Amino acid sequence: MPLFTVIIPSYNRADLLRLTLKSLDAQTFADYEAFIIDDGSADATPQIFKEFEGRPRWNFVRFDVNRRQGGCRNYAMERAAGDYITFLDADDLWLPGRLTKFAALIKRNPEAGFIFSNGYILRDGRLAGKFFDEKRAVPRGKLPPYMAISDKWLPYVTTNVAFKKEALKKAGPFRTDMSHLEDMELYVKILRDWEADYIAEPLSVYRIHSLTSNPASLTLKWDDGIADFRTTLATASPEPAAERELKNYVYLKQAEVYLKNLQPAKAREYLFMASSRGPAFFKLLAGTFLPRPALALLRSLYGLKRKAAPSQDAAMAEAEAWLNKLIS
Repeated sequence: MPLFTVIIPSYNRADLLRLTLKSLDAQTFADYEAFIIDDGSADATPQIFKEFEGRPRWNFVRFDVNRRQGGCRNYAMERAAGDYITFLDADDLWLPGRLTKFAALIKRNPEAGFIFSNGYILRDGRLAGKFFDEKRAVPRGKLPPYMAISDKWLPYVTTNVAFKKEALKKAGPFRTDMSHLEDMELYVKILRDWEADYIAEPLSVYRIHSLTSNPASLTLKWDDGIADFRTTLATASPEPAAERELKNYVYLKQAEVYLKNLQPAKAREYLFMASSRGPAFFKLLAGTFLPRPALALLRSLYGLKRKAAPSQDAAMAEAEAWLNKLIS
């Protein structure tokens, strides 16, 4: 049996999926199987599948009806032979040593049922930073389940996660009635029974997409995400102090997102959901009363700063060189 089952759902991502599969094909660790699922795409995804046919233990599946990510992942998890389940989103990449280093962590700490790594952020065609500083004191071991909520304690994204298949016996599959955070809700349940561990080294490349110019659709997605946050919070059932801390953290971050996207009224709405009245609250509140042109100017300046070449260490420069070679 393989150590890992890798699950890659894809919906109309043909333009990015080829690169994702190239990164999987470049792994230095071979003891895995993969389920690559076309979730009812209407693009050239079947042609991408043909390009990678014949790889050992790569299973290509096509659904005629879109099941969304949770449904695709549940399908593959029901058929998984690997001892650990791990995910790679169809627009993200793994560095070649990703599975090798996860396998080494599993050997060192077999008690860890939930593991993740650091990763690079890809924005506007360049590596723009990391998920967290390698020196950050991220908690590990047996943790309260609520620590899986948001990135306040555990700075993961699902492309950087692996967990024991055995954990699904109690935690169950992904919920399919949630639109955004079904993965986080599952991880909360896994942390009830299993230890967490992590690798501080970046082992993946997570792609940040440009936001749509349609504020209505953005509002819908963000509000749905907050609804899923509350559902996940109910699953975790934290003590009141931890619940307040989480709500303040998430609501202030959401207010900042709305403010950056020129929606000050929505930003104020989320600010006043938080019980915190610290410096961050008042700074954001003041921003909500700026004229729209001033907000737009600040956003433009922020964008210019973001596009400036990031400060790269040797590992990041090497990862970007590998990425450019993979693309070429």
